[in-house]
Amino acid sequence: MKFQYTVLATILLMFSACGGSDMTQPEERGGSPAGMGGRMSGGEPVAAVPVQVEAVPRQSVSQYLETNGTLEAENEVDIVARTTGPVIEINTEEGRLIRAGQVIARIDEREARNQVTIATVARDEAQLAFDRAKSSWDEGLVSREAFDNAFSQLNSAKAQLESAEIQLAYTRITAPFDALVVTRNIKLAQYVTPGMTLFRISDFTPLLCRIEVPEKDFPRIQIGQVAHLRVEAYPGERFAAKVARLRPTVDAATGTFTVTLEVDGSGKLRPGMFASVFLQTDTHDDAIVIPRSALVLDSLGDTVYVKSGDEAERREVRLGLRSEDLVEVLEGLSEGELLIVVGQDGLADGTPVTVIGDEPSEPPATTGLSSGPPPEAIERMRQRMKERGLSDEEIEQRLQQIREGGGSPSGGKGSAAAGSIPPQMAERIKNASPEELEKIKQRMKQFGMSNGQIEEIVKRVRGEGGS
Repeated sequence: MKFQYTVLATILLMFSACGGSDMTQPEERGGSPAGMGGRMSGGEPVAAVPVQVEAVPRQSVSQYLETNGTLEAENEVDIVARTTGPVIEINTEEGRLIRAGQVIARIDEREARNQVTIATVARDEAQLAFDRAKSSWDEGLVSREAFDNAFSQLNSAKAQLESAEIQLAYTRITAPFDALVVTRNIKLAQYVTPGMTLFRISDFTPLLCRIEVPEKDFPRIQIGQVAHLRVEAYPGERFAAKVARLRPTVDAATGTFTVTLEVDGSGKLRPGMFASVFLQTDTHDDAIVIPRSALVLDSLGDTVYVKSGDEAERREVRLGLRSEDLVEVLEGLSEGELLIVVGQDGLADGTPVTVIGDEPSEPPATTGLSSGPPPEAIERMRQRMKERGLSDEEIEQRLQQIREGGGSPSGGKGSAAAGSIPPQMAERIKNASPEELEKIKQRMKQFGMSNGQIEEIVKRVRGEGGS
């Protein structure tokens, strides 16, 4: 019996969203609504359902390729020691801005300076020896070999002095470019050796974000193409980006190619942040657009409801470009129509509605069903809502509406047979073409029904030996 009730509850939920109305309950349910069509089982009208509406506008809409990436700096390097000695001075800290050429630390220079002094003396002596050799060479008093030897000694002394001066310069740690200090790895009086990392610095302007794009999208990407990023640290804020580089080869293992974006971090973003990337691939101007959240989630196709008079009118729509929050409507809606954007899930064609903010009306009568659709169906609906861009809070609100509007009968002996299925539901299954019937079956599966349950319902409704 539990199986029969669950099946009926699921089908009731599904077909109520697909246009079913005038569904009747057993008489003993006394006053339960006949369905979502606007009539009670006793012939009295159902109280209007409160909804929110928006006029359908025309505006520009863009389509995005959505992916993820990690921010990194264009210039980020480790500064290492190039000489030996204890650290005697540290002039910066992590998080501070440093300028190119700025001395950020010093290593004890006394030994290096002594080496410079020694090399200077040696160079001066070599210079005097060369001057004497040259004078004697000019007077023919020394051989060519003696002159050349003096010249060689002078050059060697000069090179040694230059090397000593370089080692002295290495005791002053300077910034190679304007940057922020990311890490400081040394302490005062610490003895350092060549190759030891002293600081890590990073230039955050510009920031880069590398993403992997499927090869099928290669023709749609080009240098300069615009994009934007979102990060968890700044929810609701967009950061502009553009394509800076395209890797000309495709990775044979993954079937993707690397796209490097240049990001305007506005002084807020930092390397290492994980970002959601939206790369604009197409734009349509003056298009009819609606919020993604206005689409009915528990229908076979793309469906919306508009307010026509005091009733909800169901519309099948054909969609075009899809952005984060908006979708383009190619067919099915006209500019200025009143689109139901809140409260549309669970409506049916002809359901009385009232716009929130108008005169308050009595809450809709309950359907007499005691429980919602099965957990598997709820989870599938939750995933689909996430794909449509709804937040967790919006998802829970909509699922609560569905739970309150569907469930299993609390009494009666009916089963999921043709005799107890609402007439419009049975009529839809009975007269469906093979293609339409297959869509209905697939929709049943999405609500957690097994193949056996589906086949039993179809067999009884159509009076066939099989589906």
